[in-house]
Amino acid sequence: MADIMEDIMALLTPELLYSTLFLIILSSLLIIARSVNPRKGKNVPPGKLGFPVIGETIGYLKARKANKGKEWIEKKVKKYGPVFKTSLMGCPTVVLTGQAGNRFLFMNDYSNIFTKHSTRSVTKIFGRTSLLELPVEEHKRIRSAIMSFLKPEALQKFAAKMDSVIRRHFAECWEGKESVNVWPLMKSLTFQVAADLLFGLTDRQETEILGQEFAKAVKGLWALPIDVPGTSFRTCLKARANICATLKSLLEEKRRDVAQRGASPRQDLMTWLLTMRDENGKTLTEEEIIDNMIVLMIAGHDTTAILLTHLVRTLALNPHVHQRILKEHKEILQGKQPNEPLCWEDIQKMKYSWKVAQETLRLTPPVFGGFRTTIKDLEYEGFTIPKGWQLYWVTSPTHRSEEVFKDADKFDPSHFESQLSPYNFISFGAGPCVCPGYDFAKMESIIFLYHLISKYNWSLMIPDEKITCDPLPIPVMELPIKLQSLTTSE
Repeated sequence: MADIMEDIMALLTPELLYSTLFLIILSSLLIIARSVNPRKGKNVPPGKLGFPVIGETIGYLKARKANKGKEWIEKKVKKYGPVFKTSLMGCPTVVLTGQAGNRFLFMNDYSNIFTKHSTRSVTKIFGRTSLLELPVEEHKRIRSAIMSFLKPEALQKFAAKMDSVIRRHFAECWEGKESVNVWPLMKSLTFQVAADLLFGLTDRQETEILGQEFAKAVKGLWALPIDVPGTSFRTCLKARANICATLKSLLEEKRRDVAQRGASPRQDLMTWLLTMRDENGKTLTEEEIIDNMIVLMIAGHDTTAILLTHLVRTLALNPHVHQRILKEHKEILQGKQPNEPLCWEDIQKMKYSWKVAQETLRLTPPVFGGFRTTIKDLEYEGFTIPKGWQLYWVTSPTHRSEEVFKDADKFDPSHFESQLSPYNFISFGAGPCVCPGYDFAKMESIIFLYHLISKYNWSLMIPDEKITCDPLPIPVMELPIKLQSLTTSE
């Protein structure tokens, strides 16, 4: 018990400890009823549920914060096997690992055996009508609307615009600097790109304020869902309320642009969602648009910021990979003027650059895992998973598997030179609900790499800098680097 108390103190401020313990005691009977009665007489997977309410959440969050989530999962798999039970975020949870577990979860996303319903904290931040919460038919309807805007043939016309935003970022934030902290710059850059292309929001001050609110909201994705004054969860809920108010105002502005000035529906994603109709003539509600814009903004900038940050770090540690990307760029861009923007065709040819990005995602996935919730008893690998329990998928059992990737802990872009079997690389999910922003992220990361490598050499100021996951894997000192302009070094 002493160890548990120490872990709680590490994750909660002292003034919140008593209120947390009070809620634990108050909720114990309810949680016991949920976690014990449904499994009575059933062959549930092996494992332990831990303490009432908190289950094994504190130990798991402590491991994640120390960037030891992979080790936490491995320890459980070694003890119980590839399917095991635990209790996370106040709910009995079955963790399914490996390719078989990934296939079962992702292939059945459009079945009627579980829902995408997430933890309470995630639901409160993203909203009840987001893609992470909707039943099958509604999910298909909204995902189809988003995909029609983000599909490759539709994204082509945004390549030059994205190139311009990234080019301006380097001119304003990197040029003339001897050193920079990469993580906050990547947060700023990816938020500006997403705000521009998804919202049509170009005002710097408004974008910066909105970005700060999103940063507060993201911290609540793995917060204990305790809504009392002073908790991080309460801070996140306030941030969501501020985001919703801003997006509602922006939505009204888009309506006026379309109605009064005939603005093109394809000028940005928000306008597209506002004006689109399905085959039955049904439009999206304001709540559906706002909830899903929040999901897309977080997915479209936070996860990409993680990827770009670790690309900078990885290339500094692997100069031979840096040189090969530079060679690829020179071969593809022969004859182009120095300030000529990248076009869609250029981006599609940069195949090695994308393999480097994929390998970075394999070793440092921005999203470690995700939840589903059963809507009836399930049978899997000889076990019964009761109705109402969570299912949890995680990346590391396949991303770090020696059976899937030779020398799995080594950074090697050649891991992606041959076609991988399905459901082994799941940084973008898999199956019918694969991330709709895949091509958006690919385009942004390749354009960023091109401008970074064509303009600078750099080195890490803290080569062995630690990574913390709170909830995203970021360098604890924000990845400071020394810069050298290529015009100077050459």
